[in-house]
Amino acid sequence: EAVLRDLFPPGAVKQCEERLRNRADLTQYGYARFADDLELARRALKFGPMNLFAGSYGTRAAQVYIRNYPQSVRSVYLGSPVPIDVATPLAMAKTAETALERLFGECAADTACETAFPNLRGEFGHIFARLESGAVRVSIPHLANTVLLSRGRVAEWIRANLYRPKTASILPWVIHRAYAGDWSPIVDDILGSDSSDFSFGLFFAITCSEDVPFIREPDVLAQTQGTFLGDDRIRQQQAACEYWPKVSLPPGYRTPVHSSAPTLLVTGDADGGTPLWYSEHVAAGFSNAVAVVIRGQGHTGWNDCLGHLYERLVRSGSVRGIDSFCEPILPPPFKTN
Repeated sequence: EAVLRDLFPPGAVKQCEERLRNRADLTQYGYARFADDLELARRALKFGPMNLFAGSYGTRAAQVYIRNYPQSVRSVYLGSPVPIDVATPLAMAKTAETALERLFGECAADTACETAFPNLRGEFGHIFARLESGAVRVSIPHLANTVLLSRGRVAEWIRANLYRPKTASILPWVIHRAYAGDWSPIVDDILGSDSSDFSFGLFFAITCSEDVPFIREPDVLAQTQGTFLGDDRIRQQQAACEYWPKVSLPPGYRTPVHSSAPTLLVTGDADGGTPLWYSEHVAAGFSNAVAVVIRGQGHTGWNDCLGHLYERLVRSGSVRGIDSFCEPILPPPFKTN
């Protein structure tokens, strides 16, 4: 029941913190400690300068390592890069809104999708009005009574599915089913999600010290007003961080990283998680870099073209002569029935 109400159920977060602190110092799991550990491992193994490969929030770890140990870096690949000076939950609402608007436009331009869902935007507004009113109650296995399906939880589920074209392609059909009163595609997916490969402890150890404390209240309204996600994701993380120990960051920690290491920055224009301006913001600090933007690619995408570019980077240790162009990726067909 809690997972249909909260992305980070407070009781579960509290239990997680209590369980982990009995066997670990939870203040020691930020990016700076990771960088120190990686450098110790490099030295112990007697490796030379390394080729760093990072994606999404791992690109933040790479940036910290690059700044702290520049002499230990031979080349860098940053896929869907995340700036070190952006409190990521703050940008999520506008990023998701942009991705949703792109989805509406793509559905309207696709004959099959437009025919199946001619009033997609209106249906979306209707289901969120119902969620806002608290009128959506659903059945879940092993419970006799129905439970409330929260607006914020559905909004976060949609946001997550906007990360990549493949998962976004089901959303018009899901929205239409919810409009017709069938919330089971959303509920079943939330309840069936396997998060066993995701370390929530590490996530909170990082974001509760390096992101959430830097969210200013005036910015919350400016960044979330008029978006379908609203401020719910921010409030969820703030509430979870109430239970997590914090550390103070060293001076200048959140200053954008500067590096002359040969770097390949890759992002897609269909990435609903890390917008193009993230990559541009990070790239400003890398003086020896090639930025690749791939049409139709989602979050941390990979294809043969990128494989060839990366191989060239690693073999040569240089970005000289690397082409920034990859062919656009064809979108998957929309699910219509």
